[in-house]
Amino acid sequence: MKLTRLLLCTLVLSRCAGSAFAQVTPSDEVLLKKARAIYDQPFLQGLVSFDCQVMFDWKAHFLELLQTIPPSAEPTVSTLQAIQHRVFVDRSGAVVSAVPKEPNLAGVLKGQELEQAFKQMVGGGINAWMPFGTNVILPMGSTKYQFEKLPSGYKLVMNGPGVASTLLLEEDLRLTSGVSTQPQPMRFTTQFISGPHGLLLQSVKTSDTTGSGAEASFSYDYQEVQGVQLPSMVHVKPATSELWEYHLSDCKVVKGIVIEVGLPKSK
Repeated sequence: MKLTRLLLCTLVLSRCAGSAFAQVTPSDEVLLKKARAIYDQPFLQGLVSFDCQVMFDWKAHFLELLQTIPPSAEPTVSTLQAIQHRVFVDRSGAVVSAVPKEPNLAGVLKGQELEQAFKQMVGGGINAWMPFGTNVILPMGSTKYQFEKLPSGYKLVMNGPGVASTLLLEEDLRLTSGVSTQPQPMRFTTQFISGPHGLLLQSVKTSDTTGSGAEASFSYDYQEVQGVQLPSMVHVKPATSELWEYHLSDCKVVKGIVIEVGLPKSK
């Protein structure tokens, strides 16, 4: 989905960086460990997956957008409002489904288009949160990185084949913004709030740096489910400036231990 593609390319930045720096220094490793420790990262702290009911008010959405509901749109609004949805989320991302089965909207004016747009917005809002819920916004694995002290905090540079990005962090290692030229030109800014297990993403705003002017923003309220902080209200404003707001309720959480298994080393 285009509106989240800018932000989600940070997944690539963290995982695919190559050998741009000769060596990560011990001081860099210490700073990265400290940075990771201040964030709530549920998918690295025992969360395997969760799924929630998605609540969305189509009538309020039309009124917000058009200030009225045209008579021709009333059957569409009523039909869409009757559809129930759940979203399933694990480390691979969000999947939105109508329950108990996908509706037949063939005879509903613009019904299929609006249903598809709704699913994209729900998935896009969760997927924009995922790099922070999994903490892959910071370097992982074999990523090469380097911290530079600034008067206002730190600059964290990541470089590699096809990857060039820079993150800015405050003195307490709170992420404030980032910019990349590869694999996709983009810029983003972030705000965080304190939670019981660390900093929670409050909002993120992405923008295209190629001159198109495309921007998207996402913001989050939280709920606690079985000791895990999950989004409760999600606000999505894509490049069209059309605001979508949905609520997650009746959330079910699966916890466990995730073991990453690599290929055996060759002798």
